[in-house]
This record gives sequence, structure tokens and C-alpha cells, in this order.
Amino acid sequence: MNPAPSRGRRGTGHALVLGAGIGGLCAARALSGFFERVTVVERDTFPETSDVRRGVPQGAHVHSLTPGGAQVLDEFFPGFTAELAAGGGTLAGALDELDIVFFGSRLRQVPLGRVLQVSRPFLEDRLRARVLALPGVRLRSGLEATAPIATGPAGVSGVRLARPGEPDSVEAVDADLVVDAMGRAGRGAAWLTSLGYRAPSTARLRVDVAYASRRYRVTPGTLGPARGVLIGATQARPRGAVLTQQENDTWVLSLYGFGRDHHPPTAPERFLDFAADLLPADTRSALRAAEPITGISSFGYPAAVRRDFHRLRRLPEGLISLGDAVCSLNPIYGAGMTVAALEAKALRRCLHDGPAGLPRRFYRETARAVRLPWLFSTMADRSMPQVPGTHPALARLLARSFRATMRAAAEDARVATAVWNAVSLTGSPAELARPGVLAAVLRHW
Repeated sequence: MNPAPSRGRRGTGHALVLGAGIGGLCAARALSGFFERVTVVERDTFPETSDVRRGVPQGAHVHSLTPGGAQVLDEFFPGFTAELAAGGGTLAGALDELDIVFFGSRLRQVPLGRVLQVSRPFLEDRLRARVLALPGVRLRSGLEATAPIATGPAGVSGVRLARPGEPDSVEAVDADLVVDAMGRAGRGAAWLTSLGYRAPSTARLRVDVAYASRRYRVTPGTLGPARGVLIGATQARPRGAVLTQQENDTWVLSLYGFGRDHHPPTAPERFLDFAADLLPADTRSALRAAEPITGISSFGYPAAVRRDFHRLRRLPEGLISLGDAVCSLNPIYGAGMTVAALEAKALRRCLHDGPAGLPRRFYRETARAVRLPWLFSTMADRSMPQVPGTHPALARLLARSFRATMRAAAEDARVATAVWNAVSLTGSPAELARPGVLAAVLRHW
């Protein structure tokens, strides 16, 4: 249980969360047991119906709430996964109802629990409703944070907010803690320099991935027994496809490719042709006969980014960054929402030890949460010849390692389980080094 709400460092008892995406909502939940008031500030205004909002341009594409992420949300909100399933979400058996092909090999089907498959708006709307039902939590939309308010050399005591495009609407809002959950464009790093601190060192890996997605209503049974199909990119074919059943029996197909020459088309007449060597012919036929219920949405992802706040020697009290503002992973690996939830869980752990030195303690916990997902995703990215900056010999070695692992996972249930646990963040990649698993992989080297 959380302790009674505190009044923070300076007695306002108020925390501000900038951004109402998955990371911001999870952060608000973590803060709600420690502050009398939590205000979530969002630049967007929210549509009356569940739809992709402007501030989440990737919201039309396949999203993956891994079992690790679902576990955190169920800890924060008991029964949350069951609630979404009852409201129309799809529960799919991990590996036994999902057809997954990584690096050219189909993972052996093993029953490993259930995966919740829903669209980003469906998940975010229901998560926001749960957060706003918490005592002392409120949402202010249509506002953006323009600058931090400093309290001398020691820290931050709030932010200035304004309506976008209306500089005369600025207001100052006091808070004991400000959480930057504004995504890749988060301003926490820039604010550090404006306050006289050093900016964090930044790791950036250019991947040049682009997506195109469309939602369909499919005649039941025409897509076969699988509730999801994931065909990953390979070195020889740097393109992939993800097809999942989501809420209310709708399906979404997301196509992606590394490098401009492999970006998927957005013209409806060419969209499914891009998947000709990805999806089986009967799947493409079923989609051609299905009813498209949206147009084709596109989204470009230029680079994976990690900001190493935990390496800074000096940090102001009262300001932290979370989620994609700390680490933005190539979304084809489906770990972003889960990592944000894990960071919010780390924030809650740190708050249990009081407010003093919170930023430093939090960033150390966050570094541990993002280390393995960053390592896995960037190693997979670096195996692609379209991703620059990797020595060709290292790229070939990584590609060979991934191919051997996935070939073993196609035959051996232990390897398939270890791969799934690593990808879904329910276990550690160290499982792949266990004697029996490693021996199976080495046989395919």
C-alpha cells in the first residue's frame, strides 16, 4: 500500500504531469498515492469518440502492450486487463494463437498465457478514465508547458502554461514535482540547460523506419485461427508486417520498412501489394475482400534515442523526465508502452523513500528499466544493412546470431519461450544463455 499523501518539498502537495499519453497517465497513477493533488496537462483536446488524436500520430498503427506492461497496469489498476477484454478487447494466446516469424523463422507455438490486443485510442481512453477516477487527480487539456519555474540554484517549483499560439495566456502553476512525459519532443533535457545544468548525453541510432496502417472489418473465420500475425524484417528483405485482431472484431494491418526504398506505400491500390512476399496469399485475399474502415495512415520514425540522465552529476530537485523523453525505442519491437509503465513503477518505488534526491534515484532505476530493451532493439536494428553506423562485420555477426536463435526457436519450445519472455519483457534475455537453450542455439550457428 502507498503511504498517506505527502505535502512534498515545499508544502504545496501538488505534482504536475506534462503529457497525457501512456507514460504520463502511468506517472499520474504512481504519484497519486504521494501527493494531495496531481494535475495532468495535455496540449491536445480529446475527441468525444475514441479516435487517434493529433499528439499521438503513431496511434493509428499496431500497438503492443506486452504481458510485462499488462502486469504493471494490473498492479496499478486491479482488473484493468479483464476490463478491457470485457469491453471488446481481444485476448490472444501468446505463441499458440499468434503466428510469429522473426528473422525468417517461425517461432514454435507454445501456450504462454494471454496477450491483450487493443488499439492505442481504446487503451488510452480507458486508462485515462481510470486515472481521472483517482482522488485528487485532474486533467487540463488544451495547454502546453512553455518554461520551468526555478527556485534559485536548487530546483524547480512549477511551470508556465499557455494555450498554444496564445502567448498572452501564460499562467504560472506551482508544484513540488514536475514530470516531463511529453514524448520524444519532451523538454526536460532542454530545460536543464536553461536552468544552468548540463544536458544529458544522448545515444541516437538512425533507423529510418516508416509505417503505413489500415483497419478492416473482416468476415469471421476468413483469416484462419490465428489472432495475430507478425512477420519481422530480415537482412535480405528489410520489410515487415503486423496483422492483429483488436477490439470489437476489427483488425489492423501495419506495414513497415527500413530505408526509403522500402517504405510502404500509402496509395490504397498499392498497399496490399507491398505485403506480397510477407503475408500468405489467402490472408491477402481475405483482406482484399474485407471492409476497410479507415484510410491509410503513415508515420515515420527516423531514429531511436536514449538520453542518459542517470550519468549527470548535478540535477535540479523537482523535475524528472519519463517515457520516450528518456528512451524512445524503434516501435517495430513493441516495447515502448511497457517501458513507460515500468518507469512509472520505478517512480512509485522511489517515492516510497521520500522526495529528497528523487531525480537521481529515479534516473538510476530508469536506466535499469531501459537497459535491456534498448540493447535488444538496437542490436536487432544494427543487423539491418540499411541502418548506418555499424561496421559490416558486426552487422553480419549480429544477423547470424539472430538467425541462429530464431531457427532454434522454431524447433525448441525452451528457446521459443526464452525469446518470447525477452521480447515481451516478462523475463530476462539471460534466459537465452541457460545451458540447454544456448546449446540449442549453437547447433544452428
